[in-house]
Parts: sequence; structure tokens; C-alpha cells
Amino acid sequence: MIFKVLKYAIPLLLPFILYFLWAFVERRRKAAGGRAAKDAPWMWLTTAGLALLVVSLFATGLLSGSEPGGAYVPPHVEDGRVVPGRVE
Repeated sequence: MIFKVLKYAIPLLLPFILYFLWAFVERRRKAAGGRAAKDAPWMWLTTAGLALLVVSLFATGLLSGSEPGGAYVPPHVEDGRVVPGRVE
């Protein structure tokens, strides 16, 4: 479950994390204070995060899954255990 959450959260939040890391480094470097969080380019960060999310979802759809033309075997109970569904 945590993998699925991270698969969507990381591409979405990565631009924000990188921006705040950059702002933190700049603030420490200048010592006079850097840009405040309210001055952050929120629209650009959100657009970049959504673009990364779409690209990662597209790549996941293309690079994972089963071969086309397989037969789906639904989940069933064998010897008291639930056997998950699969494509054969």
C-alpha cells in the first residue's frame, strides 16, 4: 500500500521538495534571507508536479503488466488460502 502511495506522491511532490531545498540553501548562503514561501512560484511547481505524475503513470502503464492475449484467472480459494488473480 505504501508503495502505491509513494508511486503517486513522489512525482507530484518532487518539484516542491527541490524548490524548498534550493530556497533553504540560498537563504543560508545569502544570510540576509532568501525568498519567502509566499513568493514561491506555486503555479509552476504544481504544473511540474502534475506533469511528472502524468509521465510516471504513463510509463507505469507501458512498462508493467502482462502480455496481451493472456487468460485471466480470477482470485479463488485453494486449501483454505486465497490465491490472488493473475493472467496466464
